[in-house]
Amino acid sequence: MKISEIIKITKSGLDKIKNLNVLVIGDSIIDEYYFTSPKGRTIKYPILSVDYIRHERYAGGILAIANHISNFAKNVRLVTVLGDKKRNEDFIKEKLNKNVSAKFFTKKNAFTTIKRRFIDNLREEKMFKIEFITDIPISKELEMEIIAYLSKELPKYDIVVVGDFGHGFISDSIVKVLEKNSKYLCANVQTNSANMGFNYFVRYKKPDYIVLNEIELRLGMHSRFEPVRDIIKEFDKKNNYKKCLITMGKDGALYLRNGKIYKSEALTQTPKDTVGAGDAVFAITSLLDYANVEAGLIPIYANCIGAIAVGYMGNEKSITKADLLKTLEKIK
Repeated sequence: MKISEIIKITKSGLDKIKNLNVLVIGDSIIDEYYFTSPKGRTIKYPILSVDYIRHERYAGGILAIANHISNFAKNVRLVTVLGDKKRNEDFIKEKLNKNVSAKFFTKKNAFTTIKRRFIDNLREEKMFKIEFITDIPISKELEMEIIAYLSKELPKYDIVVVGDFGHGFISDSIVKVLEKNSKYLCANVQTNSANMGFNYFVRYKKPDYIVLNEIELRLGMHSRFEPVRDIIKEFDKKNNYKKCLITMGKDGALYLRNGKIYKSEALTQTPKDTVGAGDAVFAITSLLDYANVEAGLIPIYANCIGAIAVGYMGNEKSITKADLLKTLEKIK
C-alpha cells in the first residue's frame, strides 16, 4: 500500500474518532527524573556518589494515557485512585490536558504512586529507581464505591480504556464490571517490577482489544522460548479476545485480528527512553482499532507511535495527530 493511501485512510480514521466519548481508568503514576553527575564510589561504603543537577516530573501511567487520547478524542473522562499521602492532586490537574475531566477516588494510608529514577546526565542513562507505592488492594468499601460509580457511568461512553499497572486499584470485581458494562473495552495489562508474576492478562476474559508486550504475552502463556508467532496462535485458541497487539520493541509489532497475524517493523533502533512508549501505543491504537481501520495498519501505527515516544524522556510530551501523520509520511 502506498504511503499516500495510508495517509488517506488514517485521516479518515482520525475523523471517525475525534468526537468519541472515552472513559479512561487505571493507576496514576508520577514519574520523577533526577539528573545527576556520578562522581564515583565513596571511600567508606560501597555506594555510588553523585551530584544533583536538576529534576523533572511527568504525569505517567493512566494520566499519560488520558493525555494521549485527549489529543485524538474530544471528550475524555479519567477515573483513578490517589493516595492520601503525597497526594499530588494539584500537580496532576495541572498536567492533564484541558479536555480531560477527572474523577479521583482516595486510597487511605497510601501514596499516590511516584517512580523516581536517577539518571546519568551525560549519557542520559538510568542508574536506579526508588518507588513510593502502596500497592496493596483497595479496601472493600472503596471497591464498592468505585463499582457503584462505574456501573452508572460506563454505559455513557463509546469506548473504555483500562490501563492496569497492577498497583492495587483494578480488582477482579472491578474487571467484571468493566467487562459487563463497557460498550467497547480496550485493556493493557502490565507486568512490571512491582507486580512481577501477579498481574497477567488472563484476568480479562473478553476485552474487545488488548495490548501486551512480548514478555507479558510469554508470561501469561507460560511460554519462555517458543517463537512468538507460535505463542500468538496458541494464545488465539485459548482466549476469547477479538483483537490483540503485541509490541516487541526493536523487533516491531504484531497484530492479531480474526486469526490472522499482521507484522510491521520498528522504525527506530536507538531509543532515548522507552518509559511510557507502550502506554502511548496502547492509548492511540485503541482509538484507531475502534475506528476499524484496515488490520495491516494497526502495527504500522504502533511502530510510528513508539518511534515518536522513545524520542522523549518518559512522558515529557503527549503525542498528537500531527505527530502521527508526520511520522507516517517519512516511512519508505
